[in-house]
Amino acid sequence: MMAGGCHVRHHRFTGAALDHSLIAIVLVGVTMLVGSQPASAQLISPGKLTSAHSEFEGLRNCTRCHQLRKQGPSDEKCLECHEPLKIRVDQQSGWHATVADTSCSSCHRDHFGVAFDPIQLDTTTFDHSRTGFDLVKGHQDVTCGDCHQPAFVTDPVVRAFKGQHGTLDKTLLGVATTCVPCHEADDPHESQFPRRGCEECHGEDNWEKADLFDHNESRYRLTGKHRQVECEECHKSIRRRGLPELYVQYVDLDYSSCTDCHEDVHEDDLGPECTDCHDTRDWHRIVNPSSFEDQFDHETVEFPLSGKHAETECRECHGKPPPRSDELVIRYVPGTAQLAYPHPLAEVCTDCHLDSHDGVFEESDGGIECDNCHDEDAWSPGLYDFERHNDTAEFELTGAHITVPCFTCHQIGEAGDEDWSFRFETDDCLSCHESDDPHQEQFEGVACEDCHGTDSFAVASFDHEKTEYPLDGEHRDVQCEACHPEEATSDRTEFVRYKPLGTECRDCHEADL
Repeated sequence: MMAGGCHVRHHRFTGAALDHSLIAIVLVGVTMLVGSQPASAQLISPGKLTSAHSEFEGLRNCTRCHQLRKQGPSDEKCLECHEPLKIRVDQQSGWHATVADTSCSSCHRDHFGVAFDPIQLDTTTFDHSRTGFDLVKGHQDVTCGDCHQPAFVTDPVVRAFKGQHGTLDKTLLGVATTCVPCHEADDPHESQFPRRGCEECHGEDNWEKADLFDHNESRYRLTGKHRQVECEECHKSIRRRGLPELYVQYVDLDYSSCTDCHEDVHEDDLGPECTDCHDTRDWHRIVNPSSFEDQFDHETVEFPLSGKHAETECRECHGKPPPRSDELVIRYVPGTAQLAYPHPLAEVCTDCHLDSHDGVFEESDGGIECDNCHDEDAWSPGLYDFERHNDTAEFELTGAHITVPCFTCHQIGEAGDEDWSFRFETDDCLSCHESDDPHQEQFEGVACEDCHGTDSFAVASFDHEKTEYPLDGEHRDVQCEACHPEEATSDRTEFVRYKPLGTECRDCHEADL
């Protein structure tokens, strides 16, 4: 493991140099002691112990680390003292387990003085992957001291051992391999995930992205269009009471229904569960059309259904493409054609229904208002009656005209034909009664109403004074037919001759002369 909280010294000793140093020390000791005591009792220390082992200074403590008649310190004795390290080696864990067949003294020297550092670690060549914690991605940019700090040592055995010896700030063992002990101060979640490890969501390359998080393992599975929504659209930055920093809220959002996020365009008329009708894969798609249609209340929209409209199937107005027929042309509100139930333009009847009257009533007050004459229960018979005819039409119905059926005057073509005419170029009698004219064009240019009324076609009283031949004397008592005989046309159509007639006496009385 890399050193943390200490200055790493790079001491390099070759075997030859070390042997010459030891030999020199031994020779000096031998020279001083020759002749003073037997050779078998000669004990010579090669130098002062390091500060970590200074408590073992003195000849009586040699066997704390060395075995008699064996060269160098004993690995077994090292591990007896360095218990945390022995535990890791026995568990085949950590860097020392990878060099268990190498003696401790081959790496850690002593007897070179109190200030000597027994940990000779070249951080430029050290392979951290052999510790069991490989430095990858973002961890490659940190220094040893960033992680190897006393606060980050979480192994209880290491903390107890190093604390007892006052070397917790010098150890490289026991540092946590999980995120929280090192990154707790960097936690942007304000303890929202106390039972979750950071590595469950975050990788080592980028802390800001939760690339490993699977929303389907949360309480709210993402389906359909929700998979395409950016996280921040649902998880807003908020400020916790008493804390200055903003943090993103991920838990306790209380998103129990669709309307917690989405505006209820139905204004709570259809309940809070949008998924009863809508599919999250496509908001405009209806999950179960038949069920939806059965429960949908058209009274909740701007076009309540009544009369024949209530009997109409949904697709007759909301189908794709827009329904069209000889009588029906439905247009949709722009932008709604892709919806499951497009919105028909239905402000007035002619938005959907073709005007069967060919624009005759466009110039009427208020324009074409079908409900002036029709209702939704049935298109016919119409609601337009005799009284409204006399109030609104230019031709007042009087006399015999009152009893005449509408189609007698307004029908075009054969009986039963649905084409009707409601606007006439003229309202004189001949526009309707030309085929009924009994006078064989004798009164061309003369209005029928000059002689006839609407109560009866028969002339009740005719004022002969208005003609070119006023009646006087005995003529006043003469019956009309005495002067106006019946005649027949070439096709034997009978008619009464009214003119031209002679006005001389002999023209009528020649037989009496």
